[in-house]
Amino acid sequence: MKPMRKKRGTLELGELSQLGMVVRDVYATIEYFQRTFGIKDWVVFEGETSWCWDRGCETALKGYMALGWLGGIQLELIQVREGSTIHSDFLKEGREGLHHLGFFVKDLDERLAACRARGIGVLQRGTLKRMGLTIDYAYLDTVETGGVIFEFIQTRLLGFNVPQSRLLMRLFSRLQRPVKR
Repeated sequence: MKPMRKKRGTLELGELSQLGMVVRDVYATIEYFQRTFGIKDWVVFEGETSWCWDRGCETALKGYMALGWLGGIQLELIQVREGSTIHSDFLKEGREGLHHLGFFVKDLDERLAACRARGIGVLQRGTLKRMGLTIDYAYLDTVETGGVIFEFIQTRLLGFNVPQSRLLMRLFSRLQRPVKR
């Protein structure tokens, strides 16, 4: 995670960390990626946001999230089971696939303040919690101009910033109850 730096009035994003996709069926998509592209290293979580604000309204999101890796890039598959959010709207529009580009950050609030100063709003902001692991995220309102949503993701373990890694996600996937298909 690189710190945010001002560079000629721009937001320094750092390296791309994640490709986020909204899918109708996490397991069918994983099977396709495994069979077709050989992407085999996946962890699947079932859960819900502990807090979620979506386009001005508090909401809840329940579903599956699968994480895989393609080199150093995390692939995130999101399957909504309950809730009305930007993810479910994406599917209602008849779309499935690439939804956002994610960037791991150390200070989400600092990043969002810098975005506000440049007139960039937030579509959705939420928190996921599990056994001392907290993931705070925010989807930026960048579709109109940039064609895709940008997401900032801050990961903490017991209150301390930690890099989100394969090892960390694998550990937490093993500590959860088995995900039923």
